[in-house]
Amino acid sequence: MTMVIASRHILFFSLLLLAPLVVVSHVWPISTYRHVYIRNDLGNDTLLTVHCKDKNNDLGVQKLKYTEEFKFQFKPNVLGETLYFCGLTWDGKLNWLVAFEQNRDIYFCKDLKWSILKNVACLFNCDTQNDDTCINYTH
Repeated sequence: MTMVIASRHILFFSLLLLAPLVVVSHVWPISTYRHVYIRNDLGNDTLLTVHCKDKNNDLGVQKLKYTEEFKFQFKPNVLGETLYFCGLTWDGKLNWLVAFEQNRDIYFCKDLKWSILKNVACLFNCDTQNDDTCINYTH
């Protein structure tokens, strides 16, 4: 009987010690700064104009030469509503990119590194070390 009670106490205290780790593993993406990089990979002599914002912050207009990048950082909203979108203009044509959407990106890499190409925007994957997630622009 004493052995059963001791086993229950050990199990109970083990669970008490593990519970904070589970909570922290789900909270860390929200409580830490996220970084978004927008890089001009359109080719030589193509200037990229970038204008990113969310519902409360306008990050201004940036003009990027080939291989230059624009970086911004923020802490995601605890309510899960963080959304940054960018207007991307080159050769007189406006394209739209959702640079960070909390539901889509919260457990992805801490740094979101976008490579802006003529037909798609590709996101660097920190796990595979490749630009293996490419999406079409919206117009």
